[in-house]
Amino acid sequence: MGMGMGMGMGQGPEPEIPPTNLASPEIVEELALCETSLVFNTVSHSNLGGSGPDAGAPDLTFLDVAPNTNLVISATSSYTPNMLNPNGGVLRNGAHQGFGVINMASGSSADLTFSLVDSRDGSPKVLDDFVVTFFDADHGMGHESRESVTIRGLTSYVVDADTSLTMDDAGADDVALGNGAGVVTFTSSLRGSKEDNPISPLSLSQLQARRSVVVLFEGKSQFTVTLGETGYVNPQGRNFFFAGASNLICEGEAKCSSYECPMGFELRQDAEFTDCDSTPCSAIDHERCCAALPPPVTTQTVTPTWR
Repeated sequence: MGMGMGMGMGQGPEPEIPPTNLASPEIVEELALCETSLVFNTVSHSNLGGSGPDAGAPDLTFLDVAPNTNLVISATSSYTPNMLNPNGGVLRNGAHQGFGVINMASGSSADLTFSLVDSRDGSPKVLDDFVVTFFDADHGMGHESRESVTIRGLTSYVVDADTSLTMDDAGADDVALGNGAGVVTFTSSLRGSKEDNPISPLSLSQLQARRSVVVLFEGKSQFTVTLGETGYVNPQGRNFFFAGASNLICEGEAKCSSYECPMGFELRQDAEFTDCDSTPCSAIDHERCCAALPPPVTTQTVTPTWR
């Protein structure tokens, strides 16, 4: 998969530490960014911005994102989830199939702080190197609608070579990046559909990859993000997806949904969630991915006999 990297060309003093190039496979391997990826599987508390559904502290807490490490997300501005869908809104906040999810009402924005804490005593937990991927940046039905994410405190970032995101990287020159203080805003430029909704961080399709960005943080326990939903004609809810490493920088996984079953067979019902043994999926994954089609139903016509 093609990759592009934002490295500002600003003038000024040399950075204290040269920027780390996340687009370099050698750097990714050296820092073990894929092997030590953050994981988002369990939420212990969901009350972001005091919006519920849980009571207590106004945050969203993910357990065990790394060894002895939790991630606590808190809002430092107003936070507005979708209020129109009784089965959506804050009920979408949490962990879903390996992704973290935050629901937003259209026409709103939120400043969020992502804090890594020691799961044993709640103290700040500094990690040397870790990545976070943000997914599914797209428009709504109206062309004026926009999704944006501004990320602060990054060292490097990677987007697909054919990315559909527009980037404001005026705050990400070499000095800022080298000092772990880069600021970049990524904004959608195309309308979305269900096809660009990610299923697995490590099995992004080309379309899904074009609407995603992976960012590197070094020596941090905390970073901040601003999520924005603007220009929507009709009120609605939008979901922001994030995870650790993705196949923007790591070797991808192949899902059965990408395999074409031979004649007489169809994909199994859970194909989009089932990993193939080979990459890409091949004939050795046939039994794992495919089920025989049921025999056609035949009807027998009986000619009545008149007496």
